[in-house]
Amino acid sequence: MENKFFTQSEKMSQEYCCTIVRLGEILEIPGANTVAKTLVNGRTIVIGKDHKPGDVMIYCSNESQLNFDFLSVNNLFSHVDKNCNAEEVNKWLEEHADAPDEEVKEYLRTHRGYFEDKGRVKMTKLAGEVSMGVLFELEQFKKWCPMLDVDLEKLVGTDFDTVNDVLFIKAYVPEMSEENEHHTGEGDPGQVLKYNRLLPGHFVKHYDTQLFEKVVHRFNPDDVVTISNKLHGTSYIIGNIWSKVIVPSWLPVNWFLHLPKRLQFTKEGHAVIYSSRQIIQNQCITNRKRQAKRGLERCYEAYYEMLKQYIPEDITLYGEIIGYVEKSNAFIQTVGQGYDYRCKPGENQLLIYRVVKEAEGGRRVEYNPMAVYNYALALKLELEKDGKSEIANRIRPLDIFYHGKLRDLYPDIPVDENWHANLLERMKNDKEHFGMEENEPMCRNSVPREGIVIRIDDDPVAEAFKLKCLKFLGKEAKQIDKGIADAEMKERYES
Repeated sequence: MENKFFTQSEKMSQEYCCTIVRLGEILEIPGANTVAKTLVNGRTIVIGKDHKPGDVMIYCSNESQLNFDFLSVNNLFSHVDKNCNAEEVNKWLEEHADAPDEEVKEYLRTHRGYFEDKGRVKMTKLAGEVSMGVLFELEQFKKWCPMLDVDLEKLVGTDFDTVNDVLFIKAYVPEMSEENEHHTGEGDPGQVLKYNRLLPGHFVKHYDTQLFEKVVHRFNPDDVVTISNKLHGTSYIIGNIWSKVIVPSWLPVNWFLHLPKRLQFTKEGHAVIYSSRQIIQNQCITNRKRQAKRGLERCYEAYYEMLKQYIPEDITLYGEIIGYVEKSNAFIQTVGQGYDYRCKPGENQLLIYRVVKEAEGGRRVEYNPMAVYNYALALKLELEKDGKSEIANRIRPLDIFYHGKLRDLYPDIPVDENWHANLLERMKNDKEHFGMEENEPMCRNSVPREGIVIRIDDDPVAEAFKLKCLKFLGKEAKQIDKGIADAEMKERYES
């Protein structure tokens, strides 16, 4: 098979992967003699002027981490000693110890790269242009993997994170200090007796939200879409699903777990299970004594306790917890300053952005965005009627900016061969409809809006697409420089 070399691992993220691309129009940068710019997956990238439209190359996403051996073989580290040509370069530097600085600078420019020790691909400014991501030629991959025998022309559009069964790229996750980490999970499962209550196929984690700019060509002018605000928090899932339950139900957990296996009777029934994006928090029945929860664990458990009796059978809610960590002055998410969303310290809200019902035969019915919005309103009303207005105030419906045909969003854009490109450019800078590149008015703190989420009504595939603000991405990159990372990013590679 042609593509046996470029494959996808189970943990591959569509946002932090490689794509085989064909270069489009290459534009001049005023005053730049050696570089130009082009669009790759809807994002600007600065390239050498020796490239031309139609070239097929391999694009690596922004804020990803590349294979160290690949960078070393291609002498792409900025620290010479990490590159394969270290001996040659050090010898030249010794022999030219008295050379003028300009001569040394020019030699190093052509004999070393620009990657820092962690191999991170990050947003840079070159010739006055913001460049996001990096492009490589196939020959650079062959230096690292000589047996690579592929025709890139036939693989344009392919996403991958693994080359010849070796992981090449993943999301960059900085090493976080203890005070910057939000702890999740139940700790070491080997310290307690436990019983897994899950049945295969009934609890489904959230799908990856794809980059809108990468797939804008898939949208049609007559697609009915819902465009909503993308809030900066942490993912949460809670569902009343078909599971295994203890028989009899009154049997204390400690007794049940100490019984011989042949006497541990269970039956199938509904139970409420809750989760972060990657880690199911109450997957197992355990004899662990109740312990004080830390960080985001308190948020996850709090919404479980508040909502478990309000989740109908076979319904799973997907949402975003925003504001502060439960009973803490720590923000759930920060980019520069914290995203408070007008919550008070110690308080937070749950934005419900997805509702799924499991029907007969295991078929999953995805609610349309407007139905999700109405579901959240109905839940708030139910809580109010039960006298639980404090909990009702913590449930947040989608912040919907637009619902209608995509062509009607900007009627002045002609529907021609340039419609997709013009649509994307307009949406990326739309302050009127979406507040793009503006500060988030829903926060007291001065923080950039994260972006927007686009969904297609009656989409046969469960999916959503995000378009992030450049201002947000720049702030996020500075946070990562400081060693502060998204907890979900760590979960992806540590769970």
